[in-house]
Amino acid sequence: MTLLGPDGKPIRREPEVSEEVRQIIEQARNIAAQGEPLLALQHLALAYQQDVASDLVIDTTIELLKQGAQQSGIQTNDELTLFQQIRQDRTNPIPYYQLGNRFFQLQRPFLARPFLDRSRQLLAALPSSAFERPELLQLRQAADVDYAQTLMDLGDYEQTLEMFHAINDTYGGLPIWLILEMAECYALLGQMEEAEATYRLITPEALATVTAQLPEMENVYEEVGDLLARVQDFEDPHTMGLREWHYVQTRGILIETNPQPETPGERFVFFQPSEEDVAYVVGITAAFLDARDLAPTKLLWLGDTSEPLARLFAQWWEIEDKNIRPYQIGDNTDNEEELALLCLAHSYDIQDEDIYQDLATAKPGLILFALDLHWTERQPITPDIAGFMTQTCNLPWETRLEISQDGQSATPIQETRDPQTIAQEIGDQFPTTEECERFAQELAETYANCTDLILDHRDGSLIRRPLPIHSPIKSPRFGF
Repeated sequence: MTLLGPDGKPIRREPEVSEEVRQIIEQARNIAAQGEPLLALQHLALAYQQDVASDLVIDTTIELLKQGAQQSGIQTNDELTLFQQIRQDRTNPIPYYQLGNRFFQLQRPFLARPFLDRSRQLLAALPSSAFERPELLQLRQAADVDYAQTLMDLGDYEQTLEMFHAINDTYGGLPIWLILEMAECYALLGQMEEAEATYRLITPEALATVTAQLPEMENVYEEVGDLLARVQDFEDPHTMGLREWHYVQTRGILIETNPQPETPGERFVFFQPSEEDVAYVVGITAAFLDARDLAPTKLLWLGDTSEPLARLFAQWWEIEDKNIRPYQIGDNTDNEEELALLCLAHSYDIQDEDIYQDLATAKPGLILFALDLHWTERQPITPDIAGFMTQTCNLPWETRLEISQDGQSATPIQETRDPQTIAQEIGDQFPTTEECERFAQELAETYANCTDLILDHRDGSLIRRPLPIHSPIKSPRFGF
C-alpha cells in the first residue's frame, strides 16, 4: 500500500544516510560557503562512493551545480539536468547511466563507477519481461560494458575479467574490441597462456569484417599482439618492474623511477624536481643517446615551458643557437642525417590535432622526449623517451607555490630568468661525463632485452600510440 502525504502525493522512502556521508556533505557545504562550489563538488566524490540515491546527496549536488553555473555565468549544464532527472525519479536507470558514461568518457572512472553501478542495480530490479523492449536491453548491455571498462581503468583486472565473462554469457558473445581488452587484462595479470588463447579467438575473417567498418581496429589488434610478444622479452612477467611494463605497453624508455620505498609503484605523485634532478635526468638521457650514436644536430621544443629543456640538452652537445628553435609542423622528417630531438616539458604539451598527426609516425629524423610523463590520464602520444612519471609535476623554471610554515597560505613564485640563463645554470649541475656514461650503461643493460623500442624503430612504419593508463604496477594517487 502506498502512503499519501498531506499534499496527496506518495510519501517516498528515502535511503538512510550514514553519518560519514552527512559529514562529507557538511564539509562540502562549508567549502561552497567560502565561494568554492566547484571545489565542494570535487569533495562530494567521496559521498558518491557510498550514496548516489539519497535526497541529501542529490539535493546537495544540484545546489552546488547551480552555484557553480551561476558563478560561471551560465544557466544550466548537462550534469545539472541529469541530477535533476534523478531527483524527479530515483528509480530511473537512464540518468544514472548517462552520468556514469559521461564521467567514464571524461577519464574519471572513480566518479563513473558508483553511477554505473546504481544504473545496473536499478536495471536488475526490473522484471525480465521489461527487456523485451530493445532500448532497455541496449541500456543494460551498455551499462555492463561501461562498468567493466571502468573497473579496468581503475586497475581491477580480475573483476574486469569476471565482468567480461558475464557479458559474454549474458549477451552471447563479445565484440572484438572487448576480446582484445580481455587479452590485455590477462597479460597485465601475468596470465600469458590465457592472454594468448583469448587473442587467438579473433579469426582473420572476423577481423576483416570489423575493420571494413572500423579500420582502426586492425592497428589495435596488431598492437595487442605486439604487447603479448613484448612480454616474451622477459622471463617472468610477475617480476617485471615499472620500466619493463612501460616498455611492454608503449615501446617507450623511462629514465628515472621514484626511489622512495614509502611510495610504491615507482611513480611520482606530486613531484617538484630540483635543478640538480633535472640535470641528472637530462645528462643520463644525452649519454644514453650518445652511446646509441643518436646525438642530435638540432634541438626543438613544444609547449609554453619547454624551451629551457631544449636549451639544456643543447648545453650538453654544444649545439649552436641557430639550430635551437620551436617545433614546426613538418619537422618530423625521414632525414636521419639531420636528427632533431623534440623536447616537451610535459607529455600533455601535445594538444593540437595537426601536431598530433605530424608526430604520430615515428620517423628517422626525430626523437621525441618528454621530461614529465603524466600517468593518471591517457596522454595523446607516448614519447620515445620519458624522464619520469608523475601525477602532477612542477619544474624548476615553472611558477611554484611557497607554502608558509603554518601551512595556511601559499605564495606563487614567478620565474624571472630567461630560458638561456635557466639552461646555463642547470647545465652547470650536470653530473660528470663519467657518471652520466656509467648510469647510461646501467640503463642500456635494463633495456638490453627490449627488441621493439620506438627509439630503434623510427622507420616510418611505427605509430607513436597514446599512453595507456592501465598497468599492473600500482602507484598511489591523489584526487579523483
